[in-house]
Amino acid sequence: MPTLSQASEFSRKTFFKVAIVAGILLSIFILWTVGKLIKNSLFPPKPPPATVAFGKLPKLDFSEGIRPPAGITYSLETISGQLPQLATRTKIFILGSEESSFGAAERTKSIVSRIGFTKDPQNVDLHLLKFTDPKDELRTITINTASGIFEFTSNYTQDIKVISSRPRSIDDAKQSAINFLKNFDFDLHEFPPEKIETRTLRIDGNRLTETPALVNANLVEVNFKRLDIDKIPVISPRESSPSAQALVSSNKVVTATLVRQTIEKHNFATYPLKGTAKAFEELKAGYAAFNKNPQDLERFPIRDVALAYLETRNSQGFLMPVYVFKSDKGLVAYVPAIDETWTK
Repeated sequence: MPTLSQASEFSRKTFFKVAIVAGILLSIFILWTVGKLIKNSLFPPKPPPATVAFGKLPKLDFSEGIRPPAGITYSLETISGQLPQLATRTKIFILGSEESSFGAAERTKSIVSRIGFTKDPQNVDLHLLKFTDPKDELRTITINTASGIFEFTSNYTQDIKVISSRPRSIDDAKQSAINFLKNFDFDLHEFPPEKIETRTLRIDGNRLTETPALVNANLVEVNFKRLDIDKIPVISPRESSPSAQALVSSNKVVTATLVRQTIEKHNFATYPLKGTAKAFEELKAGYAAFNKNPQDLERFPIRDVALAYLETRNSQGFLMPVYVFKSDKGLVAYVPAIDETWTK
């Protein structure tokens, strides 16, 4: 029978052997992990091939943007002095119809009656309905029941109550815009409040002039931006015409627009992109559009390049990406991003 000292010695030796084995295993694991990291950094694994499940896609329609002026020159002035290396492929999403949201005429009548438009609409064409406020014929709502595009207009530049009033606060204007658009099933998840942008405007005759001080303004323009998709922003062809917008006076919304297109985020395919170098050549060749009027600009300094999804009002059935060439004062030019092998 082993003595107490012998048992203690055996335990120490066993513990020592177990510690050595554990140390060896830990060292092997660390070496394997570090080796894998080094291998992936030197020889990164190739991304899965593009699925191109929708076949050839339609070429992007740039008619809603602003045509680049002739004679403009583009200079690359990024921080690195080079074009960035962006993703080589990205998702393309199906755009669903809003028929189920605005639906047929009876459904639309019910929606607009919430804000006092109780008269029967004028049928402008098969899908376009125009409603007139029975108390003010200059207040109208036009809704395309197929595409879901909604537009509310009024003669606010001639309304003495609007001209003589001042907005209470930016926050009040934001909330008024949200409350108004909610009548038309406005989705705050798709247009989150943290992405709202505003401008303060003064009425000068029939024109609107931006003013930095709220005390000098008659209106607040509230612009809603869509939620990013996979960290890629969704932009509109023109800065002045986002997918959701409202003009708000001291106590009411005077105009509003809502482009209701459903982005089917579960229904997508991946497509190869042409790359920033090819896109830059197309930009210089004039195959691009601007988000606003460059106002006699002769030189376009490029500060950065990024990917974005372009949401147009005239739906082409797909949400497709563009390369965004960013310049100064919010001016950007955008170029189709899909490899032309997969467009028609």
